[in-house]
Amino acid sequence: MLQVTDVSLRFGDRKLFEDVNIKFTEGNCYGLIGANGAGKSTFLKILSGELDSQTGHVSLGKNERLAVLKQDHYAYEDERVLDVVIKGHERL
Repeated sequence: MLQVTDVSLRFGDRKLFEDVNIKFTEGNCYGLIGANGAGKSTFLKILSGELDSQTGHVSLGKNERLAVLKQDHYAYEDERVLDVVIKGHERL
């Protein structure tokens, strides 16, 4: 389970998000939608630990891990989806 507690982020006077609380539970599928520049990619960077939030925290359940595979439209065209997904985590 991935849990986000009271996460906020601002860039100067611009508030991207404030006091975000969400619990991503096993067996569910989630989507993140919003306008260009709304902070979707930034929020995902916070979830992955690539970027720190200004408030709050992100936590994973015991013995759980999170992997990120950056988007590159053409890098994996000739590979199976499973093979590409496994590349998202170096230990796999």
